[in-house]
Parts: sequence; structure tokens; C-alpha cells
Amino acid sequence: MEEKPRRASARPLLIDHPAPYVRRITLSRPERMNALDGPALQALNAAVRDCAAARDAVKVLVIRGSGRAFCAGNDLKWLAAGVLEDRAAHMRHQDLMQDTFERLEAAPQIVLASVNGYAVAGGFELALACDLVLVDEAAHLGDEHIRRDLLPSGGSSQRLPRRIGLQRALYYLVTGRRMTGSEAAALGLAVQAVPGALLESATLALAGEIAQKHALALDAMKQMARRALELPLQDGLRYERWMQHRYRTQSPALEAGVQGFA
Repeated sequence: MEEKPRRASARPLLIDHPAPYVRRITLSRPERMNALDGPALQALNAAVRDCAAARDAVKVLVIRGSGRAFCAGNDLKWLAAGVLEDRAAHMRHQDLMQDTFERLEAAPQIVLASVNGYAVAGGFELALACDLVLVDEAAHLGDEHIRRDLLPSGGSSQRLPRRIGLQRALYYLVTGRRMTGSEAAALGLAVQAVPGALLESATLALAGEIAQKHALALDAMKQMARRALELPLQDGLRYERWMQHRYRTQSPALEAGVQGFA
């Protein structure tokens, strides 16, 4: 039976477990389109760290937003209320955002972004930091920083070219244009675009399918695939072989898998 998210008006996140080995983080500031102020970002960072530490109990982490948006990025109203005037405080906030997104990439779990409504600026960067993106076909996604003469600080200038190629990424970065969910899927930024009414069921179906796999195998596969973006081919192949040998010493799943083909 699906566990309903715990509701508390003062909490910026809701955390539940909708399926075995699946943890779900719901950004819960719908009145601000789930924009990240200081407390919300701190809570998200802590939730990601807690999830990474629960590698035996959680194989898939789903991140979604409540209301009509996935995440509208940094809370500009909160920033304008004194944070921007304090250079050190502003930099700490930006550093925490980068740390949070890097932790998502490094987590042993497979991280799914379930994108509804708007995923713009830092919210777009949050989706890019996730391993797989599922999206409402009518959603709106985009970096948008340049619309306010700002530069990204959550990684979109680095992650977007790796996802869709330099020319297309630069087009969206320098124009600030948005893409629809359907366009995001066509570009390869999202793995699936579905009607909004089906987004939750599609997300949980994929999460449940992945969660049936062995935890160590998922972690290793994620690490190998991500290193493919960083290493020359021959170095990547050597890394794959090294991971294969390490996996043999850590898990009985390899032997069981081989026997399954007998």
C-alpha cells in the first residue's frame, strides 16, 4: 500500500516510501512554486545525504514538486531580502546548491526527477543533476538565468552540453528559451514524456522496475556510466574491468546472475 506523504505546513519537504526500496522527496513550497530558499535547500541537502547513507534500504530516489511546479530555482524574494547584499551568505547558498546537486550525482541510488509544471533556472539544474528525468509533456523547462543577466551556479553550463550537445545547449543557455516536456524528451534530456495525469504512475513504474535490481549492481552501473563522460575510451574500458573485478569480491549477485542463464 502506498504511504501518503506526511503533511506539515512548516516543512519544505515531504518524504515518503511509495514502493519497496523507493524513497520520494517532494518539494513542498507550492505557494513559491517550490523555489529554494535557505531552509529548503538545507533540508534538501540533508535529505539527499540521509538517502545516500541508506544504500541498503533505498535503491531509487524520486524527486518531484508539489502543486503546479517541479522547482522554480532559487527563491528570488528570499535572496532579495538581504542575502544578495551579504556576499558571503550568497556564496554559501550557491556552494550548498552545488554540493547538493553533486551529492545527487554521487549517490549510490538511481535518482529520478519527476518533472511537472515548471523546472526553470535552479530547478532546471536540479533536474539535470538527477540520473533520469521523466516529464509531463506539457511542462516548461529552461535555464533562464540570462533573462535576468545572471549566470548559472547550479551546473547547467556543464551538465546541459553533456546531455544534449554543445550547440543545442548553448542555444538554450544564451537565449534563455524554455523547452516543453515533449521537446526535452526529443532532445534526449528526458527519458520519457507523458501526459501530466500519467506522470506519477509512469515514474513509480520505472522506479519499481529499477528497484528490483541488486543495489550494488545499480551503484556500479551508475558509476561506470557517469565516468564514461569523463574518461577517454581506453581509460573507461579499464575502469569498467576494474569495477567488474571489485564487484565480484563484493557481491554474490554476479554468480547468481550467471547461474540464471544456465
